[in-house]
Amino acid sequence: MTQILDIARGAYAKLPYRTRSQIGKVLQFVPARYRYGATHQLWRDRLAAAQGNPEVIRSLQDEARVAVVRTAYENSPYYRAALTRAFGTSFDPAAVSNRDMWSQLPLLSPETVTSERDALRTRPAEELDRGNTGGTSGQPVQFYLDRNRSPIEYAFVFDAWARAGYRAGDWRAVFRGVEVQDASRVAIERDPALAELRFSIFNLTDEMMRRFYLAILRDGIEYLHGYPSAIGMFAAYLERSGLGPLNQVKGVFLMGERLYPNYRAAIEKAFPKASLVPFFGLSEKCAFAVEVAGQPDVYDFEPLYGYTELLDANNRPVTTPGERGRIVSTGLLFKGMPFLRYDTRDEATLVAAPSAENGWKLRLERIVPRRGHEFLVSRDQRLIPILALVVFGDEMLAIREFQFVQDRPGEVLMKVVRAPGVSTAAAESYLDLIRRKTGGLLTLTVEYVDALPPSPRAKRRFIDQRLDIAAIERSMSLSADSVAAE
Repeated sequence: MTQILDIARGAYAKLPYRTRSQIGKVLQFVPARYRYGATHQLWRDRLAAAQGNPEVIRSLQDEARVAVVRTAYENSPYYRAALTRAFGTSFDPAAVSNRDMWSQLPLLSPETVTSERDALRTRPAEELDRGNTGGTSGQPVQFYLDRNRSPIEYAFVFDAWARAGYRAGDWRAVFRGVEVQDASRVAIERDPALAELRFSIFNLTDEMMRRFYLAILRDGIEYLHGYPSAIGMFAAYLERSGLGPLNQVKGVFLMGERLYPNYRAAIEKAFPKASLVPFFGLSEKCAFAVEVAGQPDVYDFEPLYGYTELLDANNRPVTTPGERGRIVSTGLLFKGMPFLRYDTRDEATLVAAPSAENGWKLRLERIVPRRGHEFLVSRDQRLIPILALVVFGDEMLAIREFQFVQDRPGEVLMKVVRAPGVSTAAAESYLDLIRRKTGGLLTLTVEYVDALPPSPRAKRRFIDQRLDIAAIERSMSLSADSVAAE
């Protein structure tokens, strides 16, 4: 019965707006503890009990690792074949509690997930939801998801938000790629059951953002939730229009995109009383991490949500702080389509390996999608960090949005949306600062546009890099090795 209710809660968000509106009018009076369900509360209690207790965390994680491997081996045709090839017909899933044995499990690639998704399933397709990545950093990955995932995932999310004072049932203004009925006219809708004031962010005009501002004031909203790009643009609007700072906001919950310094600065200036809580997650639901308070761009991975590793180019664990590797993660919560040692292709730098001292949390910094590297390529095939070029300061107020596009070494197209009322001369003054920083390594061409089209999920790509950065990095590594050998 509990799982049926959990599935119903997860399906609620997919209902038509009119239906949700009617149901929400009733559900808003149900205490949050019951509104999110018994499974949600079970996980909230479990997270609270595990807090500061590394022995409990290690035990729960090991138990979950064995359980997900057992489910995969016994019910998934793909995993039965793969694990039998790796360990033989006498394979015992309990053996993976040994960390050395675990490292022998085969890696799962995004391409395999898409091509073998039906063989990866442990339950019939009609009992699962179809999911996919947005494809903003490569080809979309297609997979299946458990239908009871929503209440469980919110337990981890709410646990992270609690550091900003958030409690289940508090209202949030949501700046995500959610569907809003008649977005061009209405732009805002209320969901009382989820306590969400939803904003359409597919066309962030100043007129629309003023309506968002007035709605936040009217409803006394204290928490914002959504994409850094959308909230950052809203924050910049408050600054240039003289409506900021907005001191009533206590927490800003950022997800779905990298939090770039320009967005962070704008958000901190517009909401000076707010705690910023950025978190990292995957559509595949196999990893979840929260930025460490006071340490920008440094994330702790939740050990009860997934078992996350950082591997080098030879698929060996990265153990030296400061070295980079690929994020490989195993989802521990959802077994309808297990992700065992899933190679996310995201890259990061090791800060600290999991240990009893840090509660078995892998700590990483500078997480970058594999095909969304934040580099431009010079004429001589050198990599230029994108953030080394961008000038962060009040000069940026002349620019509402911009995006770098590169498909040839040494040549970059910068698409620019000017802020309302800003002249071409004012925008060019800012762009000249960037041109000077290129030092002749890049030819920068500017194209003024009315808008930058977001992805289908309303995310905004800071850089559209079409060159094979990974290949260039490999060639640079080989060159360095050759010099060292000589």
